[in-house]
Amino acid sequence: MTSSNRPDGDYIMHGMMSSYFTKKLEAYLQVKGIPYKFVEMDTPDHVQCGKQVGVMQFPHVQCPDGTWLTDTTPIIEHFESDESLPVLRPSNSLTAFCSYFLEDCFDEWLWAPALYYRWAFEMDNKRRSEEFSYTLLSNGLNLPRFWFRRFVTRRQKNTHIKDNGIVTTAHAQKTEELYLDLLDMLQPVFAKRPYLFGERPCEADFGLFGPMFPHFGCDPTPQEIMHVRAPHLFRWLGRLWSTRADEVNSAPELAGVPEDLKPIMQKLAKEYLPYLIENLKSFRSGAKTTRYTLGDLDWEVKTAPYRVYCLAQLQRRFQTLAEQDRVQCQKFLGDSAIDILSQPIYCPQEMKDVTATRPANKSDRPVGRLWQNKEDFTEKLMELLVRNKKSRAVPEIKREGTSWLPVYFRRYRAH
Repeated sequence: MTSSNRPDGDYIMHGMMSSYFTKKLEAYLQVKGIPYKFVEMDTPDHVQCGKQVGVMQFPHVQCPDGTWLTDTTPIIEHFESDESLPVLRPSNSLTAFCSYFLEDCFDEWLWAPALYYRWAFEMDNKRRSEEFSYTLLSNGLNLPRFWFRRFVTRRQKNTHIKDNGIVTTAHAQKTEELYLDLLDMLQPVFAKRPYLFGERPCEADFGLFGPMFPHFGCDPTPQEIMHVRAPHLFRWLGRLWSTRADEVNSAPELAGVPEDLKPIMQKLAKEYLPYLIENLKSFRSGAKTTRYTLGDLDWEVKTAPYRVYCLAQLQRRFQTLAEQDRVQCQKFLGDSAIDILSQPIYCPQEMKDVTATRPANKSDRPVGRLWQNKEDFTEKLMELLVRNKKSRAVPEIKREGTSWLPVYFRRYRAH
């Protein structure tokens, strides 16, 4: 994206207030100083945006020239290539790779625990299902909100708990432990410095922000745990959300990869990368599910084409590092991780040139976030019912100094 695309108007972000990736991208745009307007999606907008970009996810960003961007990692890559904006990617190649590695781990490996904590506990799922009934599920089917609350809770439990392999108490406890372990590892890091790598944020910070702010930091159950167990992490959430471009410009460059990130990187590499290999094997064999072992437990989850792309990206970036940087990576990630990252790259043709403007999608219908074909009957029905319905969602300026209020608040007050 060249800088000439910006002065004509704001970018328009279509997202959801409590969304993992919406908040990740909002924080990034605010820190970069990129002007945007926010659209709180309703059902027609969600369906229409999905058809526009080919993926049923959020956020989506409409550019001032009318083109569209989707998927936060390629979007960040897109803006980091614009030299007219503050650069957040570390200039050192080893540091840049480690930042990208952590961003991908936080994006994908924390997805299951973030959604689990939101939908497994009644206090949390009541709050979010109520919000969904006023926002994402509004202006679609003309049914009472209690039906939407019940529907979304059941649907999210199936999609984000059962389909993520969390089918027994042991699986649930292992999922809970991933969050608790990270709290204990991150607390001393943020007690020492303001951001993950030093005095300024980088891509890894935004990857961590996605699950940590709208999910772990705002949903009642994990939030209370964070307040007590990792207060410095909780302080970091507010710091990153309020950071602006002038502060980044005046901050010193990141010097390298701090040693205290090694336990976090090794833990994520030990758990996430072996899963990615098994997911790749399943994808290549045409298997609909992927089986892997974690914590002496056997897991079975839906095969995710998107994560085939994620593994290829990690391998490509690692294999282009200089030899001395790869040696240093071994210290941070461990021998088994280096073996995986050094393997020959398998990347289907449609995944070789994925950008924020062109996601990989061979289907005629929009696919899900992980590029899985949508098989949910209810979603197909909703798409059919709203195909000609106009969205009520409108772009709004959402920044300090304005009178902005959330859609949920305004609609609840009206009722």
